[in-house]
This record gives sequence, structure tokens and C-alpha cells, in this order.
Amino acid sequence: MITVYSIMIVDDEALERKGWKMVLERYLSDRICVAGEAKNGREAVELAWKTRPDIILMDVKMPGLDGIMASKAIKKFLPEVKIILISAYDDFAYAHEAIQLRAVNYLLKPVQRGDMLAVIDRQLEELENERKRKAEEEELREALQDMMPYIKIGFIFELLAGNIKPTAKINERAEFLGIKQLPQVVLVANIDNFVQQTSDKKEIQRQVLKQKIFERITEAAREWPQSICIPSQEDKFVILLGPCRVEEPPEKIRRRAERLAETIRKEIERDPFINTTVTLGIGRVYRDIEHLHFSYEDALRALEYKFYTDGNQVIHIDDVIPYDERIHSYPYTAEKKLITSFRIADRDHAMQQLKVLLDELLSKTNNNPLLLKTRLLQLLLVLSHQAIESGADPDQVSKLDLTCAQELESKENLYELREWMETKVEQLIGLIRESRSQRQEKTMKKVVEYIHQNYYKDLTLEDTAEAVYFSSCYLSRVFKQMMKVNFIDYLTQTRLEKAKTFLKESNHSISDIGKKVGYQDPKYFSTIFKKHVGCTPSEYRRGTGRAGGAAWRGDVSLATFPKR
Repeated sequence: MITVYSIMIVDDEALERKGWKMVLERYLSDRICVAGEAKNGREAVELAWKTRPDIILMDVKMPGLDGIMASKAIKKFLPEVKIILISAYDDFAYAHEAIQLRAVNYLLKPVQRGDMLAVIDRQLEELENERKRKAEEEELREALQDMMPYIKIGFIFELLAGNIKPTAKINERAEFLGIKQLPQVVLVANIDNFVQQTSDKKEIQRQVLKQKIFERITEAAREWPQSICIPSQEDKFVILLGPCRVEEPPEKIRRRAERLAETIRKEIERDPFINTTVTLGIGRVYRDIEHLHFSYEDALRALEYKFYTDGNQVIHIDDVIPYDERIHSYPYTAEKKLITSFRIADRDHAMQQLKVLLDELLSKTNNNPLLLKTRLLQLLLVLSHQAIESGADPDQVSKLDLTCAQELESKENLYELREWMETKVEQLIGLIRESRSQRQEKTMKKVVEYIHQNYYKDLTLEDTAEAVYFSSCYLSRVFKQMMKVNFIDYLTQTRLEKAKTFLKESNHSISDIGKKVGYQDPKYFSTIFKKHVGCTPSEYRRGTGRAGGAAWRGDVSLATFPKR
């Protein structure tokens, strides 16, 4: 679609104005419309203010306010307008002022028609390029605006991970994202027994429950100015609090944070729709924004101690881990790396991290066997909890823990202790993998059923992923892993098997059969059919085609779904 731009003609001679207008209407009527005419500079300024033209043909020599002065006035409120100055005098001073005004061009009377049209054509091209550039910039701004919430969340997670330094860089990114006040304290709310409570629920029900809890937390957190609430892991929410007044002592800030956490806990507990509870961990106050991730680690660490309670608690890090012990007596960094590998069931990396952790524990316990065994038992409790949080069957995990204390006590040397701990960790990882495999198999069955029910539609991987509440990337990877064929090939295979049935058992036309199995284009249907079956649909119906085509891996029937 061609954009029509407006032009204004300014000249004290009526005949000149009429002549320019006739030329423009004759040769450029599809690209230009005349916004108006003015006979002097003052009228030109007033008309430009009303009509906002894209281009102005401006005579220089006019009585009263001349073209140069009028152009200067117009440029103040229309800085992007293209002004073409026209003069009957070859005057350097005028040319110089035209350059200062950034006039598009400077022409001398009498102006040749071809010269005038060429100049205007160049300006139209420039205007079109500017329009496209502005449209692209606006599109980018809109896209950025849509992405801003996700960018903010990403920024916050980077802060919590301690990945952004120095402070100046943090402040710069925060300002760009519109975050005026940075937090100094972190709370983490953990839904108690979320996996067990929702194991029999559909994914949409789980998401509705999480959204309801998130709304309650957000509403309660409003009593703390500048609070930020974001979903974290599947069953966790992060609440960032701050900033705190410089003169406010840490103990007072702690009490305020505990009161807020207690408010959140009660709001969740009393909501009949939610029908569950939360435990909240609270970190210490860190005035330096570069150290905010320590508060986050504090809160997560505090949450681990809900194992010793029934949940539905508010736990501050200082109530469970003395500061000196936290810093000097336990390798939390090594434990964190172990847990990261453990949660994703990466056996090899987890075992490497376990070795590192055991080595550090050995040095930090000063070769005290009793203290070392106590630390390992605590670690195993943490890992058992992490295994359940990662989907492992709680009953199976409990069976592993029943005799842990007695088994641990019986180990008489470091070698036996290491071997025993490695075995326990491997068993827990095995339970996570088994649970994950079962969930994947269940999901794949749903996916296969969905394909068989919807193969005739314009079906995509994204549609299917949305139907089973997974990301398309994850579904693509798991589908290929479990079905030994990619999604599109499986869909094509399913469609062609259905087409072969129709060809054998019905009198429908080839075109209709193609549409019935999802191919609206008969030629494309025939091409795909011959590629994979080895003959055309007509030949297959007549029984004259040779078997051949691309070899399929696996079968399309649900009965042959791959077993673990």
C-alpha cells in the first residue's frame, strides 16, 4: 500500500502557486496531496501548524516574514518536515541559511519541472524510509514492552544467583527496567507437601492452585512498600523486601519481616479454596545489593529445616544456623552444587559433587567421626526431601531412610562411609529417574492419543504441547527420546496409515481422503504418500503399486507404545 504524503505550497505569486500545484497533481497525485497554499511567511507558519505537512515548497523572497524566517519558525514545532527553499536569486547568504536550516534542497527560479519532481521524489523516498524505520522502532518498543515482565523476572533471578556485579551495573539495569528501589531481604514461601497433595490433580488444577497462592502472597506483601513477588520453583515463591532505612537496625528489620511472613502464612491457612499451608524461610538483611543472593541462600537454607516440623511455619535463618557455624563449619556451596545435579538426576555430576562435599566435610569436622556422621545424616535428610520435591515416591524414599541411622553408625572406616553414602545417593537418584520416566510415559500416551484424535486437523507440535501442558521444546525432545521418531514424522505416519485404511475400505475420492487425514492439497498428499509408501494413492487402491518408500521406525498404534 502506497502512503500519500502532504505538501504545502508557499509563494507570494498566485500564478506560481497555481503552476506548482498543477505539476504536483498531474505527476504525483498518487503519492502527494496538497495540504494548502500560503502567500506569505506568516500564513505559512499558521497553515503548517494546522495541517502538519510532510513537505513544504517555500519561496524565499516574500513580503513581511520571508521564507527563511518562516522555515525557522516551522522547524521549531515540525522538526522532521522537509523544506525545499526556492529563490529567484543566486544568493550565497540564502543558500547558507538553507543549509543551517537543514533544508532538503535549494532551487533557483525558474525551476525546471524535471528538477522539481526529482527533488520531491527523493524526499518522498526519504520520508518512506523514515516511516518504515519508525514503524520498526515502534514494533520493537511494543515487543520490548510485552517482554518487560519476563526481563524483570530474569534480572531478579540473576540477582538471586549472584551473577550480576558490580553495584553500578545492577543499578543501571534496575533503572532500565523501572525498578526504583532494590531489595535487601529475601523471603521464600514453600507450599507444604505440594507434590503429594496435587499428585492426583490435572496440570490446569495445579496451576490454578499456584496462582491463587501467588495472589494471596502478593496481596499480603503489599504492607511492605517496594516488595516484589515472583514464582520460583514448582512449589516456591520468592518475596523480595526493601529497601530498609539506613538507621533501622537489623533486628528490627528481622521482626518486621517475620510479621509479614506470619501474615502470609495465616492468609494461606485460612483460605478454604487453597486448602493447604506454606512454610516461609527468611534470610538476613544485606545492605549491599551485590550480596542479596546471600539472603536468598539463607531463606532456602532455613526452609530445609521444615523437615523437623510439620510445616506451616516461619523460619528465620538465625534460628536454625548460627552465623559462625554457617560460615566456618559446613560447605554450603558444595552442598548447593550437589543438590543442583541431584534434582535433575545427573548421576555422574552428582557423584563428583558428593566426593567434593565429603572431602570438605572431612576437613571441617576435624576428623571427628561422630560429627561427620551427624553431618552426613543431615545431608541425607536434605537429599531425601529434594528427591520427593523432584517427584520421587515418598513411600519409596521412606523405605531408604528407615535404617539410615543404624547403618551409618555401623560404618567403621572412611571407605565404608563413602561407599554407603554414594549408594544411598545413587538409590535416591534412581527413584527420581523412575518417577520422571513414569511421568514421561504417561505424558507420551496422552500425546499419542491426542495425535490419533486430531491427526486430520492442522496439527502442530506447539498445539500438542499446549494440550498436555508442556513446552514445545521439552515435548519435542522427550517425544524423540521415547518414540524413536520425531513428532512430524510420527504425525505423517499416522495420517498415511489412516489414508491407507480409507483407500482400502471406502469409495471416497483421493482428494477427499487427503482432506480427511489432514492434507488440503491433493498434489501434496500424493507426493507425501508416494514418498513414504512407495506408490501413489491410486496405485495403492488398485493394488498395482510396489511396496517401498521411506522406512518408518516404529508403529503408529497405541498398542505398541514403547515400554520402559
